[in-house]
Amino acid sequence: MSASNEFYVGYLPTPARQRHFLSVFLPVCAFLAFVLAALAGAFSRPTGDGVWETGHEVTVEGELLATPFPMMRVARADGTMERVLLVEMGKHGADARIAPLVPTDGTRVAARARGFLIARGGQRMLELVEEDPVTLGGTLPARVDARSIGTVEIAGEIVDSKCWLGVMKPGDGKAHRDCATLCIRGGIPPSIICEAPDGTERRAIVVGRDGAPLSFDSIAPWIAAPVVVRGNAEVLDGMAFVRVEEIARADALVRSSERE
Repeated sequence: MSASNEFYVGYLPTPARQRHFLSVFLPVCAFLAFVLAALAGAFSRPTGDGVWETGHEVTVEGELLATPFPMMRVARADGTMERVLLVEMGKHGADARIAPLVPTDGTRVAARARGFLIARGGQRMLELVEEDPVTLGGTLPARVDARSIGTVEIAGEIVDSKCWLGVMKPGDGKAHRDCATLCIRGGIPPSIICEAPDGTERRAIVVGRDGAPLSFDSIAPWIAAPVVVRGNAEVLDGMAFVRVEEIARADALVRSSERE
């Protein structure tokens, strides 16, 4: 058989010409794969430092709140307060589970909640365990620490809080739109994320002008799109909320200003 007619047979030694070809071809492929992976990593956008501690159950104690979204008011070790959002497993909010536990007459309720932490940038959420996640009783924290910001105009992106905090990476952008839409439809609190003047990433939960959750139909067109939100902002126990007066696409506002 001539060298030009060599072909590989599994149970026979590899022909010399093919061995020579593979000894060059395979290292080149490995090198190119390494270069492409390095370039993809270098030019991909950051996915954030969010964590999702699945398999590590924790308990948080504080005041149980049902509005505008289920959450716990928890005292930190330094004496300050924080609000930990409560959600169910999967793409579901915890409204149905928490609402019956909190009186509508303003009575404060102490409770302990068990679940898995989701955290990013010092903000935390608790994904509740499936069976008996909330136990009433315990020590109530101090009264609400509220600070009014006034009317604001925030340019950013509407995301679902659960994925953005750490369940998905990335938890924003057009590629995540369908997932975010399902989460917000299921009761996960919508948030607007934006870049602060100091370059850090900030998040504020968006609610209606009355402080109640926005209807899904009113927020759905704006999910994962560059938008500008106008409304009154306040900070409650370190968590920012925006009572939305108006939402518009950022690119539409730019074109409008250019025409003017």
